[in-house]
Amino acid sequence: MEKKTEKDIKSEFSDFLERNKARFNTAEKVELLQKAFNYAHNAHLNMLRYSGEAYIYHPFEVAKIVTEKIGLGDISVAAALLHDVPHKTEYSIEDIKTYFGEKIFSIVESLQKIKNTEYFETHAQASVLRQILLSISSDIRVIFIKIADKLHSIRTVQHLPSEKAKRVIDDVLNVYAPLAHRLGLYDIKQEMEDLCLKSSNPYIFNKINKQLQSSEKERVLFIERFIRPIEEELNKNNINFDIKGRSKSIYSVWKKMQTKAVPLEEIYDIFAIRIIFKPKNTENENIEALQIGTLITNLYTEKKERRRNWLKEGKDTGYKALHTTVMSNEGKWVEVQIRSEKMHEVAEHGLAAHWKYKGLEEKKTEFDNKVKEILEYLSEDNSTALTFIDNLKLNLFTSEIYAFTPKGEVKNLPKGASILDFAFKIHTDLALKSIAGKVNGKSQALNYKLKNGDQVELITTKKQNIQKEWLNFVITQKAMYVIKKHFKEDIQADIEKGKQILEKTLKEKEVSNIGKCIDNISKHLTYRNKEKLFEDIATKKISNLLLSNTIKTFCSKERKSRFWKIKMPFSGSSDLNKNLLPDIYKSAKCCNPVPGDEIIGIKNPNGEDIIYIHNINCLTAETEKRFGSISIEAHWTSYKAISVLKDVKISGTDEPGLVSKISSIILKYLTIKIKSFSFDAKDNNFKISAKLYVEKEEDLENLIKKINKLSFVSKITVLD
Repeated sequence: MEKKTEKDIKSEFSDFLERNKARFNTAEKVELLQKAFNYAHNAHLNMLRYSGEAYIYHPFEVAKIVTEKIGLGDISVAAALLHDVPHKTEYSIEDIKTYFGEKIFSIVESLQKIKNTEYFETHAQASVLRQILLSISSDIRVIFIKIADKLHSIRTVQHLPSEKAKRVIDDVLNVYAPLAHRLGLYDIKQEMEDLCLKSSNPYIFNKINKQLQSSEKERVLFIERFIRPIEEELNKNNINFDIKGRSKSIYSVWKKMQTKAVPLEEIYDIFAIRIIFKPKNTENENIEALQIGTLITNLYTEKKERRRNWLKEGKDTGYKALHTTVMSNEGKWVEVQIRSEKMHEVAEHGLAAHWKYKGLEEKKTEFDNKVKEILEYLSEDNSTALTFIDNLKLNLFTSEIYAFTPKGEVKNLPKGASILDFAFKIHTDLALKSIAGKVNGKSQALNYKLKNGDQVELITTKKQNIQKEWLNFVITQKAMYVIKKHFKEDIQADIEKGKQILEKTLKEKEVSNIGKCIDNISKHLTYRNKEKLFEDIATKKISNLLLSNTIKTFCSKERKSRFWKIKMPFSGSSDLNKNLLPDIYKSAKCCNPVPGDEIIGIKNPNGEDIIYIHNINCLTAETEKRFGSISIEAHWTSYKAISVLKDVKISGTDEPGLVSKISSIILKYLTIKIKSFSFDAKDNNFKISAKLYVEKEEDLENLIKKINKLSFVSKITVLD
């Protein structure tokens, strides 16, 4: 494929304006976009991307996604064209304000704030998510453009250096794909996930893709047979409609294979049928959707527990539709999605469609309210970045359940929400007076976790009954915010008290690096943030004996460390040399087995001479075996030995993949255990700092010799 030059992209931009002339339907809009393109083109002149293409190719592709996949207008498209100018060129953000005005300046400035947080070394995702929330609250267009930016980045991720590509994949899977889903951009979310899987695990991606393609012809014929009676019935009832099939994404098929632990052949809902109808009366489109559903369930038997009615309330993205799953005449379950044309517009463009048509006085969506709640909580929240990420993902990105009040009102909650979360969803005063609940007529405690479709009746008292223990089971942001605010002074006092107790204990034991020691204790006792550790020390939830033993084990420079190795009992006929094991086995990236997991070795008989170690239930391993790979019994063995912590400094000339090359050498030594590993690259030079627990000095010497042989390493130093 030929690389796009600046001349090619100029021509494509003219075609883009012509193709979208119905959208950019005034001379002023076209003039603005041409001005933005020319400005970005000149700013990025002679700049190249990693792929070798002219840099303007990236902002132009982002602008196309913003227009054609998300459906935004000229202001957003202009901002997309300009989004990298202040960050990548000599032009400043103030120049954007001067030439393009306040609106576009504000969007580009917000995009820069998100981009700047991506370079923070400490908990970058927390910084990004905080900035995204603030951007959503000021102008929703900012995050739509950022999602478009990330979509194009993941489309071209194969051109990036391996470490940068990994960061992009992590960001997309953990932040931007879930956010696209929450904003109703389902097609973008699916494309992002598929491309991440293709880049991170091409073997699995290609296997599933090949199997889906091999059955495509049969699937198309099946769909034609399935929809023929539906078409006849809808035509008979004078319904104006369009009907088509939609396949599941490869990533979602893979996730379903993992979740259900079944092969591809046993997943029945690989595709769905989508019916988009033109309502006879827009005020009655919900009723017409239900009527179409009835016509279909008269033809085919419905799986009632799979029915999803999002017509009246809709999802918090504005998504509305009726989903029903029916048994075909050939014995296969098929999901049918029924939408009006307006519902389909929202389904395709998510909240972008909602913001496009929403009047200023119109009622805000559930998503608006959720973001507002989280922002209120942030203003009071003093938790660590990791806790923030956990809480935010739980409230904004996780799957939802739908529970009902006794009057039939629907309340959407994150999966795992309790009766008390449900009470806070209705009203704070009601929650504070709640003492229990009835779920489907049966009495349950406030910590009972709700399931999809539960009907909940709250049992209350006249007095407020707020309890600190509620924090142990509520998961919604609003509930945590209200409870923490009430007990703020008590909690803060306990945190300070616990911190003083721990620091005093460490000083008495003559621990030199108190900060590092507290980190070790927190990690070992599985606390996600140190504030909670301090609180539990103060309230005696951690005993003095446990604390003392933990300090003794994890806060001295010389200590007993557990080292792991893998044992593989080979038969006498094996052509593999047992003595070479440390050099021929690798941990499989698909499941990343850790010491303690049940494992299995997999070797491709026609591939490289390496055994990959998988979790025993890993579906990749199962797939490999079905395609002829050899499985080998394997298990972890461990031993403990006195080890000394060493600081190792490595420097040299930067090159792609150097971190993985160095770390793979370290990992081959069973008597060296990595404690931490940091990397810094500037001006085409690199510095690596590694902390290693070492049992045998000769192993450390051999390690240094091996690393010194690498062509890009210029210096290696060991510090006691």
